[in-house]
Amino acid sequence: MPGKKTTLSAILLWSLAAILPAGGTAADLKEHLDRANSHIQGHRHFQAVDALREATRLAGTQHPSLHMRLAILYYGLGLLPEAIAEGERAVQLAPASKWYKYDLGKFYFVNRQEEKAEREFIQLLRLDPGFTLGYYYLGELYYRQGKYDLAWLSLQRAHRLGHRGLHLQGRLTPLSSRPDEERTPADEARQLFRFIKVRSLDQAKEILQRIEQGALLENLELELAGTSGDGPVFGMMLLDELNSSLAETLRHSRPYGTPQIIRTGPDYRIMQKILPFDPESWLKSTPPGTVAQAPPTTTTVRTGGVEPERSPAQPGQEADAADRQEVLAAVEQWKKSWQTQDLTAYLAAYSGSFTPAGGESLAGWREQRQKSLDRPKRIGITIDDAKVEMEDSTHARVLFTQRYESDTYRDVVRKELTLEKEAAGWRITAEQELATISR
Repeated sequence: MPGKKTTLSAILLWSLAAILPAGGTAADLKEHLDRANSHIQGHRHFQAVDALREATRLAGTQHPSLHMRLAILYYGLGLLPEAIAEGERAVQLAPASKWYKYDLGKFYFVNRQEEKAEREFIQLLRLDPGFTLGYYYLGELYYRQGKYDLAWLSLQRAHRLGHRGLHLQGRLTPLSSRPDEERTPADEARQLFRFIKVRSLDQAKEILQRIEQGALLENLELELAGTSGDGPVFGMMLLDELNSSLAETLRHSRPYGTPQIIRTGPDYRIMQKILPFDPESWLKSTPPGTVAQAPPTTTTVRTGGVEPERSPAQPGQEADAADRQEVLAAVEQWKKSWQTQDLTAYLAAYSGSFTPAGGESLAGWREQRQKSLDRPKRIGITIDDAKVEMEDSTHARVLFTQRYESDTYRDVVRKELTLEKEAAGWRITAEQELATISR
């Protein structure tokens, strides 16, 4: 979780005392969770899977978070069918969890089960119309399907909610008519607001500052909600649920405008007007005749060598094998420069148009990366199960599991690099950590 170093036990043992596992005891369940946590910290992830599978059996239907944690472990190991099966089980047990729908949607997306991915993202956004990353991934999905105007509307929502990445926008701009959705609610009384409720004005100002610096509300919710009995409360409310004076204050605010701090009795709320999620209305905003393109081909790379596993070629979609090999070579050089702590070569792997994640400035990112390379006495990096996707002859994405270990820190994450072919070769334009498997 952002801002916290959280062990598996801390995540999974929530309300353990209230669980009466089927076929076992609470002590048995805790033993398997502790064992899984120990294996994860020791980078023994397949053994962690075994322990966590036994924990899910003991917990029965009482703890869907166990299934999702197991799904994330499988996902990090590149075992997508297993990840999807456990993710589906978690969603079945907790259908109102937006986070489970988000993770399952990503599993489907990576596995190219596009109809199922779209279903999960749409259900997620109906539950929480302010879930920024749900719109972003829906945009990526529509882009992949050739539905460029729908992709633009999805990305437009993500940007209005705080997403600052430009990679998808760069690919969409020449392909979409760039429609703009109607931002006036049909029913004024049903105007929608997302909010964060806190106890003090100082706390509200601190959180608002983080939002202005690029923090997404869903990430703040993961980090801050439930941290203590008087921690922030995140939610949605309609205009007609507010008292009359507050409703009048907010009635004429602009959708997706700057969040405002409002005093509500003894508490304070950071409030922002947003729009409900209505995909049917988007279809009215897009001109007919958009032609869908077949998905691009992919190449899978495993540790120790390149093993092409291409999907059947589509007319006009055969990617250049030489380009794919150049992409792999660029990623390998990036990894090598990181391991050898060669700052000049490492920074040269990134494009001048690189956009750091989370809204950080490029100068701040460079300074942070310099410290990260300079401080450790040694750095070891392994890349497993990389998949290269060619968007076209000059744009590619690489998805992989990254294992990092130094004398001061180690983790295993699922990561995506976006690269563009420039005059000097392939350069990284975006870098995104998709999931943390262990720290």
